[in-house]
Amino acid sequence: MNIITRIRFPRASETSNLYMRCSEGSLLNFSQEQVEVAFTKKSILSLNTYFNSFYEKFYVKYTALKDLYYLLKLDGDFQISLYREYYNGESRDLIYTANFEKCLLSKPIKVILPDSWRSENAGRHYLEIICLSEKGLFVKGCIATEQPKLHEVSLALITCTFKKEAYVKNTVNTVLKDDLLQKENFKFFIVDNGRTLKEDEFPEPRVQLIPNRNFGGAGGFTRGLIQAIDENLYTHFLFMDDDVEIDSESIYRLFVLYEYANQDFAVAGSMLDLYKKYLVHEAGALYCKYIDTNGNYKDDMSKGLSLKHKLNIENPSNINILLAEDIPDYGAFWFFSFSQSVIKDMGLPMPFFIKEDDIEFGLRIRERLGKMIVVFPGISIWHEPFYAKSSGWINYYSVRNRLITNSMRSLFGYVDTIKFLTKSLLYSLLVFDYNSAEMLLKGFEDYIEGPTVIENNDPEILHSKILELSKIHKTQSTKTTSSNTVHTLKEQGNENHSQLVIKRIIGLLTLNGHFLPNFLLSNEDVMYWMGSDYFDNWHKVFPNKRVVIVREGNSSVEKYEMDRKSCIKILINWLKIIILLSIRWTSVRTEWRNAFNRFTSTKFWKKYLKLDDQELLLTKHYNNASLNTK
Repeated sequence: MNIITRIRFPRASETSNLYMRCSEGSLLNFSQEQVEVAFTKKSILSLNTYFNSFYEKFYVKYTALKDLYYLLKLDGDFQISLYREYYNGESRDLIYTANFEKCLLSKPIKVILPDSWRSENAGRHYLEIICLSEKGLFVKGCIATEQPKLHEVSLALITCTFKKEAYVKNTVNTVLKDDLLQKENFKFFIVDNGRTLKEDEFPEPRVQLIPNRNFGGAGGFTRGLIQAIDENLYTHFLFMDDDVEIDSESIYRLFVLYEYANQDFAVAGSMLDLYKKYLVHEAGALYCKYIDTNGNYKDDMSKGLSLKHKLNIENPSNINILLAEDIPDYGAFWFFSFSQSVIKDMGLPMPFFIKEDDIEFGLRIRERLGKMIVVFPGISIWHEPFYAKSSGWINYYSVRNRLITNSMRSLFGYVDTIKFLTKSLLYSLLVFDYNSAEMLLKGFEDYIEGPTVIENNDPEILHSKILELSKIHKTQSTKTTSSNTVHTLKEQGNENHSQLVIKRIIGLLTLNGHFLPNFLLSNEDVMYWMGSDYFDNWHKVFPNKRVVIVREGNSSVEKYEMDRKSCIKILINWLKIIILLSIRWTSVRTEWRNAFNRFTSTKFWKKYLKLDDQELLLTKHYNNASLNTK
């Protein structure tokens, strides 16, 4: 018997509706070492949920699985029913029902899945369990097969971290404590860019800690990838961010998919909102696209379309939307897996330090290899949402690396690129975010410099300079505040529709007050809200000289104050860059294209990462750790 997937129990009540739904009279018991469901007569347990649905459509398309059955550990008398639903289906089909009397935990009952699950009409199915006895108990369940595995899979789990010790330890412990995963062949490679972890914190042979200089996410992931490749043991690799929460079943399901795969494909795990755990933030994404008011896809260099964004998967009717399979351009590195052949055929990631490395890598898989990037429902992580994070210095890498990625593909011309710069720059100026504006300009300047900006700069030193530059405008500050203060600011900042329309017109003409005299501007603070459901418009800032940026889920607020001299200086530099880019446009794109094969080679990366120096660092780190424990 080979287990395909397990019925998962929630680990906390806040996510229970993503796993199980109990009617009145049935209860999820979290007090036991193992979570269980206790029933009274006629109470119902429904698995019509995100994690415990079986998404037939995807298994039919991407695996060679055939004969499946459920094994359920129950105590009491029950009616077991199987229901199937479809994309945009308004009703459900009953595909199986039967009564089981005097069930014992020591003798799991077997429910054979009807062959219809492999039909053209495959959708998703789920169990519904009704207790027929006075009391009942459900403690465990799975879907299994007698079909032998088609492939032996060994997985290198590669995590790059920078001072996120608690997250990393929790992820490692979650995976290592999973009994079923212990039967699989895997190893953790933890690349510690912050060098704050200790070897003795990971004594398990399946975990290797690699102290590393801060070469960013791209450098950390690639450092771990090179180490895993050199061991020559792994058929697949999984990139996984450090600041995530994960159900280990996502990794087990990944093994099964590859063990029974009928083709080679990459898997992109969905990102769920860490603060609103029932919301999908992204299930794959499209590059430089958006949807217009008519529902049509449009190209825009400044955009990116997160698929299934804000889908509430706590609502059972929304789960069927996941059956509408998108074809993403890429999957983010918070959970992204691929085969050994991908690296052999197309090389390593680009040395982008941070941002856009996962985009470029995914685009290459799609474009050069023609392989699918599949977003399997039920394979996901919880990650801190981006609306809670300040951009700041990240803008440098976002802009520079997007321009480099575009150079590889020539998707957008000079005019589109200038629009991209101008639109991004004006937005920062309209909310007095001069530091972000400086980052945008610096990103463009370094792109125009060409590949030497990567080849001739130590990435750790360059990053330190970028951090300093991102704080040069002292009219911007950050401080911690209370939720009551945030609430008060939000209420004060509310405006009616007509006022916002007027502000938009005047704000555009005056660059949000930069070209107005002081006596026409207000000295009061105005709050600018950024959240999961709503972002304020930039014209809300007008006619104030100060704006307070408040991000949902973030205890810090940023205060920006108007500075006309800084604004004018940035606009002058913007004009200089436009002229310089027009002169260098053709040559710089050619330079980046010519550098591509070199930058994605193992030879380049070993030199870039200074792996000889890294070996000395590794030895020194371990020796120091050993001395500290004596």
